[in-house]
Amino acid sequence: METGTAETGPADHADRPVALCHFTAVEVEPPAFVDLAAGAGFAAVSLMMAFPKAYGPGFPLVGDTPMRRETKRRLDGTGVILFDVATCRLEPDTRVEDFAPMIESAAWLGARRVDVGGSDPDAGRLTDRFAALCELCGRHGLGVSLEFMMSTEVKTLSDALTLIARSGAVNAAITVDALHLARSGGTPDQVAALNAAQISYVQLCDGPAAAPAGGYAREAATQRELPGAGELPVRALADAAGPDVLLAVEAPSRRRRERGVPADVYARQAREAVRRLLS
Repeated sequence: METGTAETGPADHADRPVALCHFTAVEVEPPAFVDLAAGAGFAAVSLMMAFPKAYGPGFPLVGDTPMRRETKRRLDGTGVILFDVATCRLEPDTRVEDFAPMIESAAWLGARRVDVGGSDPDAGRLTDRFAALCELCGRHGLGVSLEFMMSTEVKTLSDALTLIARSGAVNAAITVDALHLARSGGTPDQVAALNAAQISYVQLCDGPAAAPAGGYAREAATQRELPGAGELPVRALADAAGPDVLLAVEAPSRRRRERGVPADVYARQAREAVRRLLS
C-alpha cells in the first residue's frame, strides 16, 4: 500500500492507514472479514488464502469460486485494499508451479503482494525456489513479502535480507512482525537501518518481554496481545519503520475467544489500540 511521502514526525501519524491481518480472527470468512475491517476503520487487509496444514483446508478462494467472487465484491464495495495474501510456504518438497492457481487468484482479487515463508533447510534449494516464486509473482504484477520467524529456516531479519540478496529478486521485501522480531533477538534499531523499499509492511502486536512458558509457537498462534498492551517495543518499531511503511495488526488471541469477545469488537479494539500507540 503506497502512502504519501510528506515529512512526518513520529507523533503526527496516529491516523495513518493501517491494515488488519486475517490471522487476527481467522475463523471469519474472507467476505465478512473485509466488512469487519472496513467497519473498524482499517484501510487494508491481509487474507489467508492457503493455510498451514495444522489449520485445516482453509477457505475456497482459489479458482472461480462463489467465495472468491463475493470477496472481490466486498473489497470493491468497501474500498478496502487487499495488501497481501498468505501463505506460500517453501518446504523441501515444494513445487513452485503448484502455487500458480493461488497467485492467479490473488492477482484477480487485486492483491498487491504474496506472503512467503521459508521452511527448507537446504539453503541453495530455498534460494532457487524463492527466486522462482518471486518471478512467478512478478508475472502477475505481485510483490513478495518474505516473513522471518524462528519456527522456519528464515529465522531472523538478517536471514531474510540474505535470502533476498542471494535470490536477486527485485520484487521482494521483508514483513517485519513485532513478535517474530523480538523473539529472534531483533530490535527496532535494525529496522530503522533499512530503507522503506526493503520493508513490505510491519505487523504490530504485543506480549511479555520474554516468551511465556507455553513456548514460542503457541504464543505466536494464540497468545498475542493488542499493540500497547504488553512489553514489546512496539511504538519504537512503528517509528523505526517510518511514515511510508504500512502498519498492520496481527494479534490472534485465544483469550479473546474464551472471553466471548466477537471478532468485530476485537477489530475495533485493535484499531483504537494503534491510534493510542501512535498518538
